[in-house]
Amino acid sequence: LSDQIKESIFIVNQLNKEPFLKNLTFPSFEALSPLMLLEVLNEVLTEIQPKYTEIIQDKTDEERVQEMINLLSMLEYEPIKECCDLQAIREGLDTNDKVVIYPILFWLLQDVSTLKRKAYLSQFTCEIEVLEFLHHDETLYIYSNKQKEQIQKFQQTFVMYEDLQPLSVSKNNAVVENRTMQNNKCSLLKQKEMLHKELESLVKSPDILLKASRQLRLERERAKLVARQTTEQEEQLSQAQKRVSELEEQTKGHLVAGDNAADLIVELRNEIEANTVKVMEKLPTELEKMRKEVDALQKLAEMPVVTAAQLLEMKNQIQDVTSKIHKRTVKNIIDQSCEEDRLKSIREKASAIHQTNNLKAQELQDLKDRLAFVERKAKVSATQTRFHDAEWGLWDELKCKKINLRKKYEEVDGLKAERAHLQGTERVLKQTARYFHPLLQILEAEKDKTGPSDVQRKLERMAFVKKKDQSQTDMCELRRLKAMMASLTSYMSTLREERKAVRQQALEDRFELKRAYGTTSLNDKLKLLKDENAELERQCNDKQALIETTKMKLKAAMFELKAYNCLEARDHTPKSVKAKGTEPRSRTNKTK
Repeated sequence: LSDQIKESIFIVNQLNKEPFLKNLTFPSFEALSPLMLLEVLNEVLTEIQPKYTEIIQDKTDEERVQEMINLLSMLEYEPIKECCDLQAIREGLDTNDKVVIYPILFWLLQDVSTLKRKAYLSQFTCEIEVLEFLHHDETLYIYSNKQKEQIQKFQQTFVMYEDLQPLSVSKNNAVVENRTMQNNKCSLLKQKEMLHKELESLVKSPDILLKASRQLRLERERAKLVARQTTEQEEQLSQAQKRVSELEEQTKGHLVAGDNAADLIVELRNEIEANTVKVMEKLPTELEKMRKEVDALQKLAEMPVVTAAQLLEMKNQIQDVTSKIHKRTVKNIIDQSCEEDRLKSIREKASAIHQTNNLKAQELQDLKDRLAFVERKAKVSATQTRFHDAEWGLWDELKCKKINLRKKYEEVDGLKAERAHLQGTERVLKQTARYFHPLLQILEAEKDKTGPSDVQRKLERMAFVKKKDQSQTDMCELRRLKAMMASLTSYMSTLREERKAVRQQALEDRFELKRAYGTTSLNDKLKLLKDENAELERQCNDKQALIETTKMKLKAAMFELKAYNCLEARDHTPKSVKAKGTEPRSRTNKTK
C-alpha cells in the first residue's frame, strides 16, 4: 500500500507541472472516474507522441487498446516487452482499471523527454513486417535490406546531429563575425601598404637605419638592466621589511616573556652552533653521498648493455653461490649447536663455582661486619652511650635476622643456579631422547616388547611428583621469609617517617632564606631589563631609518625608469631620419 500511495503522489506532482498543469490533489486524483483517468492517460501519450490523437480518432475500443499497446511496446514498456500478463493489461485498458493504468502513468511520467525522443526516432526506425509466405520474394528481400541500411544511416546521422548540436552557431552570429573579419582584413591591408612605403623610404639611407637600430637595441638592453635592478631592489626591500617585522615580533615576544639579554645571546649562540654543524658536518656528507650516487649512476650508464646469454650465465652463477652459501650456513648451524651444547655445560659449571665463591665472600663479609659490630658495641658500652639495653637487643635481633635472610637468599640463588644447570642437562637429555626414541620404538615393534618405554614414563611421572613436592616446600619457605621481610619493613617505615619530619623542617628554613635572598636580586634584574629594552628600541630605530633610505632609492629608480620610458616613446614617434640618429645619444648622456 505504501508503494501505491507513493506512486500516486508522484503522478499527481508530475501532472501539476508543465506541460500538463492539472491542479490536482491526491484525493481528487483518487476520486477520478475511469473515463477521466483514460483521458489523463491519453493526454500523457499525446504529449509523448503528438500524432496519437489522430491515430485513435474514429476507431473502436479494441483498436484503441491495440494502438495503445503498440505505442507502449514501441516505448519499451517492460511488462509488454516481456510479454507477461498481456491479456490482463489489455482487459485493464479496455475497462480503464486503476491497477493497470497507475503503473503505466508512473512509468511514463518518470522521464518524458527520453520517451519523446524514442517516439520521434520510432517513426523512422520501425521496420516493416514481412509475412512468412513473402520471405522468398527477392524484391521484398532487397527492399527490406535497403530499409535496414537506411535505418542505420539515420541512426548514425542522428547521433552526429546530437554531438554537433551544442557546438552549433547561429546564422546571425556567423554573419557578424564574417563582417568583422573582412573589416580587419581591410585595415591590415592598409597597414601593410603603409609599412611598405616606410620601408621603401628607409632603404635609401641604410647607415642611418643601422645606427638607429643599434641605438634602439642598446637602449632596450639598458631598460632591461634597469628593470632587473628595480626588481632586485624591490625584493631586497620586501626582504628587509619581512626581517623588520620578524624582529618586531621577536622583540614583542621577548618583552612579553621577560627574557634577558643573556638568554637571547645564548639562543643566538645555539643557533649559530647548529648552523655551523649543518654547514660543516651535515652538508659535506650529503654532498659526498650525492657525488657517490652520481658517480655510480655514471658508471652504470657507461657500462655496456648485458645480453640475454650473459644474464643467464649470471643467474646460474648466483644460484650456484646461493646453494654453496646455504650448505655452508647449514654446516655452521650444526657446528654452532654442538659448540653451544658444550659451552652451556661449561658455563653452568662456571656459574655454580662463581656463586659458591660469592657465598663464601659474603659469609666472610658478614663475619667482618659482625666483628666490627661487636667492637663498636664494646666501645659504646665503655663510653656509656644513650642506647638502652633493650634497643641493643632489638638491634642484634635485626642484624641476626638480616644475616639469616641474606643466607636464605644465597641459598635461593644457589638453588636457581642448580636449577639452570639441571635444565641444561635436561634439555640435552631430551634432545638425545628425541633422537633415540624412534629407534627404540622400531626395536620394540620388531621384538613385540613395550617395557622400556613404560618404565621411562613411570620414572618421569615419579620425578615430576618429587619435583612438585620440593617446589611446594620451597614456596612455603619463601612465604615465611616474605612475612619476616614485611615485619622488618614496618619497623623501617617508622624510622623513615621521623626522617621526613626532620627534612620538612629543614626545607621550611631553606625556603625562608631563599625568599629573603630573592628580594635583593629582583631590583638588579629590573635594571638589566630596562637597559635591554633601550638597546632594542635603538636597533628598531636604525632599521626604520634603513627602510626609509631604501624607499627613497626605490623612488629615484622608479623616476629614472619613467623618464627612460618617456624617452623611448619619443624615439618611436615619426620624425626625420636624422633626428632619429642624433637625439637618443644626447638623452642617454642625460640619463647616465
